[in-house]
Amino acid sequence: MTERPLPDAWQNAELPGDLPPLGADVIGTFTDTIYGHTPPGGQLTDLVLQSREDGVLDGAADRLRHRAVIACPLGNLELDLLTHLPTGGAPAPVFVVLSFTGIEETLEGEQARRWPYAAIARAGYAVLTVDYRQIEPDDPAATAAGVRALFPTTDGEPWGAVAAWAWGLSRCLDAAGHIEGIDPVTAIAVGHSRLGKAALWAGVQDERFAVTVSNDSGCCGASLFRHPGGEDIAAITSRFPHWFVPSFTAYAGREDKLAVDQHQLLASIAPRRVYVCSAEDDAWADPVGEYLAVVAARPAFGADGIGYHVRPGGHDLIEEDWLQILDFVRR
Repeated sequence: MTERPLPDAWQNAELPGDLPPLGADVIGTFTDTIYGHTPPGGQLTDLVLQSREDGVLDGAADRLRHRAVIACPLGNLELDLLTHLPTGGAPAPVFVVLSFTGIEETLEGEQARRWPYAAIARAGYAVLTVDYRQIEPDDPAATAAGVRALFPTTDGEPWGAVAAWAWGLSRCLDAAGHIEGIDPVTAIAVGHSRLGKAALWAGVQDERFAVTVSNDSGCCGASLFRHPGGEDIAAITSRFPHWFVPSFTAYAGREDKLAVDQHQLLASIAPRRVYVCSAEDDAWADPVGEYLAVVAARPAFGADGIGYHVRPGGHDLIEEDWLQILDFVRR
């Protein structure tokens, strides 16, 4: 698939003059300042096949449902996994993706358009997904417990929900390694919107992900804090305080005081590969800021190490995004 050219107005977009430089080890700063410390632990102890349907999607894929049990220090977390495998081939590389809805809703209804399973399978890739809310509720006043409640509290700040979802991507990859027909060595973490933030943080922390993909991830994802546009720290921490460490709110309206910016987060994944997707009309995710973060991070990667596309339209994950992602990972 041919990449669309950048909009004309973007050709002269300039990087902010006060961007922190590449080259320093900044993962600890991102941990302390934004996402929080992910505690050690969480062991896959059981993976039970619930059902299998061969030759679905006009013969393009086999569909498997598993129940995964992950032992944590204070109890077990159970996840319902949905996997689509290409039919009749060698072990396939796998996209590990969190879903915003129950996995059955990725097959039918409005959400199904975000999941072109047949096209992905015909390209030779598997997809493993789970409802992100099974990992951690997306509510600052959640009544149900998530994985963060299954770890002892520490003297420091609690880890944020974005970090919990990133942890969940890694546990899904653990499970993928036990599913016949998947080659976990070539694994790709993918996320849209808030789950794009989680995919990037998973890519930073888990070197098993050969490629990390963020789609419309915006503030605290692929977009530069120092680029004026879209959602900012004041807006994101007032609406979603549970996503980050509590002290992150201190930078509301003070983005220039942050010791890091998101081009450094992208660069922290190198030499493994990164792909960033934007949409022209998705102003809240600041697509120009996402593009400039890619430009600023490029020196950390080889010629094909980081990629980018922007398409017309708004905040969504659509088949065109998937086709561009497939083009990048196959390169």
